[in-house]
Amino acid sequence: RIASGAIVALVIPSRPSLRPPPPPPHSTTTSVTRATSATAAMTSATVPKLSYFGLPGRVFGLRVALFKAFGKDGWTDHRVGFQDWRELKPTTPLGGLPTLELPDGTVLVQAESLARWAAKHAGLYPADPMEALRVDEVAATAFEVLNKCPQDPDPEVKKAKRVEYGFGFMQIGMSLLEKRLTTGASASSGFLLQSGISLADLQVYVLTDMILTGQFDHIDPGYMNAYPGLLAAHAAVKADPIVVEYLANYPN
Repeated sequence: RIASGAIVALVIPSRPSLRPPPPPPHSTTTSVTRATSATAAMTSATVPKLSYFGLPGRVFGLRVALFKAFGKDGWTDHRVGFQDWRELKPTTPLGGLPTLELPDGTVLVQAESLARWAAKHAGLYPADPMEALRVDEVAATAFEVLNKCPQDPDPEVKKAKRVEYGFGFMQIGMSLLEKRLTTGASASSGFLLQSGISLADLQVYVLTDMILTGQFDHIDPGYMNAYPGLLAAHAAVKADPIVVEYLANYPN
């Protein structure tokens, strides 16, 4: 399992000015491709190609942003099978996923950086510096809670560490996120910014959905009951039209 404010208007363009050409026709109803071999993941792409495992994990927000930016057929959602990972791993820049291959062949990594790039193309990242700072703070805090989550090869030791973590830094981080998403306009909308859904909300959703769906080992879904604002934010993201449309087109 992977456990892995002043408010001003956010101007969201209806569509990026530059759009990559569509991929060749194919027989499936979505642009999801599955690896037939590990080496297939790093071939040249004619559209942005995201490679990650076949689960939401840490890239749900990134996938939604790519979908909003480039449309259903303007990017490739390459889902790597766990059986192929051992062979593929040495070919990746840092020995991990996700990777994003651009049409010029450049392969980039780091989930948070890739999500910010895609969000800018999608109009999910504010141009105003103060609002951008607020979005970055919330998004980075959500991922810090994930990144600091303790691991251990011994299952019992891992469980003990996770339980302790739930009352330690995780509680501190979740409390800050709760505060940010229940202050001002956020209190009624469930979104950080008055203008609507942004990268911050998607990244918080990544964290809260992992907990609520049992992907966060040894942190019970009931843990979220202490954070009603984050539960409301989770529901707001899931009901947002772009997320609804994404989920209708891509499996998770």
